[in-house]
Amino acid sequence: MNRRLQIIVLAAIALASCSKSIPGPAYKADELLVFSAVASHSVKSIITTTNYPLDEPFIVEAVHYPDGNTDSEGTAFMTRETVRYSFGESLWRSEGEYYWPQKGKLLFYAGSPILPQVTINPVNGVEADWSIPSEAEAETDLCFARNVEDCEMHPSMVPVVFNHALSQICFKARTVRNYTHSYTEGNLVQASIINVVLDSVKIHGIVSKGHFTQKPRGWSYDPADTVSYTIFNRENGCALKVDRYDNPELKEIGKVLLIPQTLTERATLEEWHHAEVRNSLTDSSTGEIVSDMSYTIPQTSTIPIVNHCERWIMDFKYTLRLAVGIDDDKTTLAVAVTDWTETKEIIIGDE
Repeated sequence: MNRRLQIIVLAAIALASCSKSIPGPAYKADELLVFSAVASHSVKSIITTTNYPLDEPFIVEAVHYPDGNTDSEGTAFMTRETVRYSFGESLWRSEGEYYWPQKGKLLFYAGSPILPQVTINPVNGVEADWSIPSEAEAETDLCFARNVEDCEMHPSMVPVVFNHALSQICFKARTVRNYTHSYTEGNLVQASIINVVLDSVKIHGIVSKGHFTQKPRGWSYDPADTVSYTIFNRENGCALKVDRYDNPELKEIGKVLLIPQTLTERATLEEWHHAEVRNSLTDSSTGEIVSDMSYTIPQTSTIPIVNHCERWIMDFKYTLRLAVGIDDDKTTLAVAVTDWTETKEIIIGDE
């Protein structure tokens, strides 16, 4: 072998060792396969945008169908490839380099986050044995995507449109009404300043683990295997106030991502609150304070969630609105259902 031919052969071997082996027909060497990721809120925490976080990689598997028939038996094209965002190129690309085949179709499955329990089957897509033992783990999103592209008429970037396998459960609270009041009898003015303070909110009887499959899409779980989650617990509480027009102000108190499930009678919301009361009696003719007394009234209530919402569906957002009452006003619950991006809304109960 002459020296020039030897150099060419060595160069070809080196190039082959740095590239992924592409099965099937010849591929387009000048058309690198890259991705764009959209429509996911987060895989780390609950965010209200439709942008996939650029610092969070995802995994992809792809199957090539040379004849374009995705119902036939395809050939593995990408196997659990990690896809990361390239800030220099402003695109998502796999760790290995892949090029578009000249014909046929590519079926892509994508999953996020990259965890051992999140796998991809080239036939059934993303699968996951998912567990949420406490509220600390209820901030991680589980996402999945599927896409089919024609190799001859492919886009410049493969769109990875994520769906959410979990349900987003949000909690808001307000006071039932303004309890502060005053009245006058003769020269005496009685004033009662009453502040309602929310201390804690917990939910009980919630399924915490199950198995997700992308195809067929759904969850399987043991309905008897339930846990409790602390949604809100603050030492000084959260004061529930009214605006200057005496309208109760709705406050967000927590969000969790939980397994979609049919709720049972075990699913309850437990809340604790207290009323900070100051009663004073003033002589209006002299301005003298006749009496001034302060005290605290603790109260609690337990509300069946299933009476207001029978199930949590994946990729939907449920807002549980708590109206906290004192004295003879009963604490109530209402539920609002929206899609994850809140483009549609179904109200169950009153605001």
